[in-house]
Amino acid sequence: MKKIVSILINIFFTLPLGGGGLLLAQTKTEVHHDCDCFIQGIVVDGISKQPIAGAVVLVKELNKGASTDAKGFYKISNICQGKYTIIGRIVGYEEKSYIISLDHGTEQNIKLSESELHLANIDIKAQKIDNLTQTKNTLENAALDQTRGQSLGEALKQISGVTTLQTGSSIAKPVIHGMHSNRVLIMNNGVRQEGQQWGSEHAPEIDPFVAKRITVLKGAAGVRYGSDAVAGVIMLEPEALPDSNKIGGELNTVYFSNGNQMVTSGIFESGYRPRQSTKTPYSIGLRLQGTFKRGGDISTPKYRLANTGISEINYSLSANYKRKSWTTDIFFSQFNTQIGVFSGSHIGNATDLIEAIRRGTPLAIYTPENFTYTINRPLQDVQHNLLKIKNLQQIRSGKLSLTLGRQYDFRKEIDILRGDKNLVQLFKLNTYTGELLFEHKPLFRLLSGSAGITGLYQENLTTGTLTQPRTSTVLIPNFKNFTAGIFLIERIVQKQWEMEGGFRYDVRQLTVFRIPRGKQAITQNQKNNQNFTGTLGANYRPNSRWNFLTNISSAWRAATVNELYSDGVHHGAASYERGDENIVPEIALNLSFTANYISKNFQTEIHFYNNYINNFIFLSPTGRPALTIRGAFPEFFYTQTNARFRGLDLTGSFQIQKSISLNSKLSYLQAQDLSNNQPLILIPANRWENTLRYDWKKSFISLTNLYVAKQNRVPSKIIFKEVPSSEIVFTEYGGDFAPPPPAYMLWNAAISHQFALNNKQNLGISLTVSNLLNTTYRDYLNRFRYFSDEIGRNIVIRAKYNF
Repeated sequence: MKKIVSILINIFFTLPLGGGGLLLAQTKTEVHHDCDCFIQGIVVDGISKQPIAGAVVLVKELNKGASTDAKGFYKISNICQGKYTIIGRIVGYEEKSYIISLDHGTEQNIKLSESELHLANIDIKAQKIDNLTQTKNTLENAALDQTRGQSLGEALKQISGVTTLQTGSSIAKPVIHGMHSNRVLIMNNGVRQEGQQWGSEHAPEIDPFVAKRITVLKGAAGVRYGSDAVAGVIMLEPEALPDSNKIGGELNTVYFSNGNQMVTSGIFESGYRPRQSTKTPYSIGLRLQGTFKRGGDISTPKYRLANTGISEINYSLSANYKRKSWTTDIFFSQFNTQIGVFSGSHIGNATDLIEAIRRGTPLAIYTPENFTYTINRPLQDVQHNLLKIKNLQQIRSGKLSLTLGRQYDFRKEIDILRGDKNLVQLFKLNTYTGELLFEHKPLFRLLSGSAGITGLYQENLTTGTLTQPRTSTVLIPNFKNFTAGIFLIERIVQKQWEMEGGFRYDVRQLTVFRIPRGKQAITQNQKNNQNFTGTLGANYRPNSRWNFLTNISSAWRAATVNELYSDGVHHGAASYERGDENIVPEIALNLSFTANYISKNFQTEIHFYNNYINNFIFLSPTGRPALTIRGAFPEFFYTQTNARFRGLDLTGSFQIQKSISLNSKLSYLQAQDLSNNQPLILIPANRWENTLRYDWKKSFISLTNLYVAKQNRVPSKIIFKEVPSSEIVFTEYGGDFAPPPPAYMLWNAAISHQFALNNKQNLGISLTVSNLLNTTYRDYLNRFRYFSDEIGRNIVIRAKYNF
């Protein structure tokens, strides 16, 4: 793998900036002839027709642009022939896009309007403008459709540098550059998603069908989104609500053969706009969405896993009301799921646990004839409600918006019956969020940016009342959490370069109410933390083919309640976890550099990152099993170290012929425990994925090969010193309970076709086969690799009807 990375990097850097390297040598003359096109025009106010100075016009596919002069004029030169999306934008106006076919030179005037604002578009635009110098990858359109029916974590694996931390086959959490959970912030329709995300087996409580675009922002993004965004941000963005007199929607159905899982999701939407004679024009938009999912026990290539079914019922409602200078938006969603936890992961005594891990084949397996949809103990029962209200007001100096959110997360974890013990853990989390954001118009025709104030208040109830817990036998105690922040981001956009800088200040107060184990009295503990974060970056476009981004950002993260005070069985992860109340906040410094190259038949992106984290908090094994009233479980404890995460993401696309293309993605990561001079545990293995695709008319067929290397970089010594050596059973791999699994290779295939029924209706049908050869393997980041193999062959049929 290291040799492959070295070769690819050498090839990348041998491409000269002006083009015409090895890959393009045979077409050098042709490229020069085809790339002398230009686009020019004037950007004006859609109502007053006055020119707009300082507006940015971008060619989306090339990430190349220009700013308008005092007369609103712009010109973008040295563009190759082809079809492009032209985007015009400036703070205070709705973003406008046009599709053009470029043969020579063309003129494209752009009209920007303040009166016809789509709230969802404003959310999307704000998120993009706020991160001009950080690497972003987007999943949308056909690429997103090919993930429908999967969880959010599984869908995001299509993006280079993003993997998943799994707990069995049904629970997947997104991992960005080796980090997950509270270090990855999720923005769900403009609201910070808050559930019990501290748990390794607590998947995001989100229905991906709500989103029409999913964007991953890589690297520390704490200035704009909050102190926890150490690894990055995931943004789920819905389609803009209709604002005209029309009715539309879509219907998705998905079938997965492994587990006989059925998924159905539908969207119905409508808009209303009165006649133009109305004195004050307004519009109303409405959308209803719902999803049903049900699956049974899944199978590995050799056996069926008991109690691995899943059931989901989700719905959402969106509405907005728009007038000339303001917009009000309301959104509500409810996510409901029941997930079976593999029976073979909950074992009654220490001897059986050790034997189960060393045996490799679980006892709780079924033959194909034993398939069932029934979800028995152990299981998770989760409900998540999200309410968002946003008001946006156009003012003379820019835009002012207020976003309020309320979330309620109810989680019930039900264990196997042990004698007369009905073992159930309850978590009830209420979260209130608010953001006041001001986006000012360009100052001195040069400087644009935003300033904001954010706030968050949480109450978590696990036992009794908030301040009067009843028992100490809980994984995490009752707590309340208050967080507030203020930030400022400014940017300069010029013809060939952009610069962006900002800072943020956050304060956090965590108050915990608990009964320490072995005691009777209630103890109240309070943790107060505060810190500054900053970002500085640049984006440079020397010509139409190259684009360079560099960024340095800081972030910090205060310890969560589980890292401080957990002391019990983590039900879904099938582990016993101990916290440390002396843990201090993490402080991260992220350096990144990205280079993009694009030509007629070839394009690539390489992203380097180096992330230093002082006091990095992680879960480390003790090497011994813990015997509890719930049974025997692998034991872990939370500890800290100074850590370094560095690596690269490399993507490339080569058009071999008119209809044949090759796409490649490589992710390489090294994570080091600097304090103990050894690799960190539970870091994604390096991987390389290649897809050969053939397109014709409205169809395509593809074949994908995924190679995942063995994770050889694992710790060699146990960090936890409080366990007597006589109790340590697993002494290798830093006390891990099983060695890293071997490398594996998977083949996937897909075929898809779009049917145009009429001008407004179309039907898309696709067939995908995952793990085509039914390969037996285990993944290092699956917490159940101790007990069972990964899922076997899975045939997926998808149908999407738009009307």
